[in-house]
Amino acid sequence: MYVLNRGQAACENGPAPSTGSTAMNSDAKSKRSSHANDEASLMRGPLRTIAVLRALNVRNGATVAELSAATGISRPALYRILETLRSAGYVSVNLRQQRYCLTMLVRTLAQGFSDEDWVTQVARPVLSALQRKVLWPVDLGTFMNNAMWIRETTRQSSPLTIDRGVVGLRFPMLQGATGRAYLAFCADNEREQILANLSRLPEPGNEMIERPAEVEALLQRTREQGYGLRYGEEPTETGAIAVPIVLDERIIGCINMTFIASALRPEEAARQHLAAMLKSAKKIAAGVLQLEADVNDASPLSGKDET
Repeated sequence: MYVLNRGQAACENGPAPSTGSTAMNSDAKSKRSSHANDEASLMRGPLRTIAVLRALNVRNGATVAELSAATGISRPALYRILETLRSAGYVSVNLRQQRYCLTMLVRTLAQGFSDEDWVTQVARPVLSALQRKVLWPVDLGTFMNNAMWIRETTRQSSPLTIDRGVVGLRFPMLQGATGRAYLAFCADNEREQILANLSRLPEPGNEMIERPAEVEALLQRTREQGYGLRYGEEPTETGAIAVPIVLDERIIGCINMTFIASALRPEEAARQHLAAMLKSAKKIAAGVLQLEADVNDASPLSGKDET
């Protein structure tokens, strides 16, 4: 009988795997698996964030429990995601009710759409047309960081301008017509949060926050009359009325008209010009909606598959 010796068997069947070679293969597989896990982990974070934004887009003002049920994301993970979004300015929170809301900044996530687009492309021409009709200067005010800011104005074009408010000017929420209109007509949970913030961070112009009953009475009157107003207050030489711009049940800004206090009272200003202001507000809202529709298919939040 021909018997292979140990060396011949190794040649016939190939080299026997060594312990070192097996360990190297195991290490390589482990590294590949670890790399794949790292990539999956990196992708999971952004996808979860998008899921939360989509859920809030459907149910703005949701609690963590509601978001967890809608997304399947654990509560601890949701708190981390929401805090990141809040820090970045995309989400606000009602501290009392623990409800989370999208802010207007989330609209800038749409590809090709920026916050300035709707101001310059939509609001500016509408405000110009409104000013030519009413003659008095009109402004666009938007909410940011617990105050109202002038984003666009026609004061340079109006022959009746006696003050020179400029774009970028900040107004305390309870001091002007725009802030009062915004607070009166925004969602209840947003209003509660803003008022809580004003109470926690007092500043000149918001002294009324120390008198909650007076604030509530002011906002109730504003809702009943359909516009915010400032009259007989600093600066006393002018008065103002303001209406909200409502889009998808949210306030994206307010149109403000300033007039000479000795020439016009708020009631007369409203009788003459409120209808035109409301029509302009609706026109801006429709224009913003169309602008968003033009870029919505390309938005990472749209949930639509590209073909």
